[in-house]
Amino acid sequence: MKETERSKLNDVFDKNHRIVALVGNKSNGKTNNMIHLALNHRSKVKDVDMFAYGLPKSVSKWLKKKHNIREISTLNQLVTKKNCILFIDEFEKLKLNDRRYKDELDEFVDFVYHNNVYVILCSPNIREFNSIIGGAIERWLLKSVRLDQCINGSQLKKIVDGYKGSNKVLKSIVVPKDTILVINDEEEKEIICEYVPEADTKANNEELF
Repeated sequence: MKETERSKLNDVFDKNHRIVALVGNKSNGKTNNMIHLALNHRSKVKDVDMFAYGLPKSVSKWLKKKHNIREISTLNQLVTKKNCILFIDEFEKLKLNDRRYKDELDEFVDFVYHNNVYVILCSPNIREFNSIIGGAIERWLLKSVRLDQCINGSQLKKIVDGYKGSNKVLKSIVVPKDTILVINDEEEKEIICEYVPEADTKANNEELF
């Protein structure tokens, strides 16, 4: 692509970084950011296959109808998929971070590389990013994270503890809702993500207090 046509996913993936994690506090815009990345890429590359897991049903239907981003509900549905991008919310439901299912995680990693697949893993709970799934994650996309929220001994805790950039506040990383901090070996990058109102299922929640 020409530079003016670059997708924001070019700052997320490369050939050596196909499995990335989007991590942050609850209600910090993670799912909305992830959907923005998907829509931004769709606007640049019309014919790439994209699939989503774990999103609210209304959002999944909208993505399929308006943007041809299809829903999957099990790992088995990935068997025939190749040359595609996966957006997986609530990845823990697939048992990818459960040591009792380590074989499934290993098979998933092999599937990603053998079939030219790129995947973003996300969860509403920071503590789901334990050392099991952390061993498979090749790049971290950070939102706001507190060090004490991270599992002891996990790769995520080492990343957060070792970060010394401008977004470090006390023992936390603080990132605005419309921003993703990309942690890689070369340089710090920030990706600005526009708000996607159709993906905000919490916008109409009734105020109780």
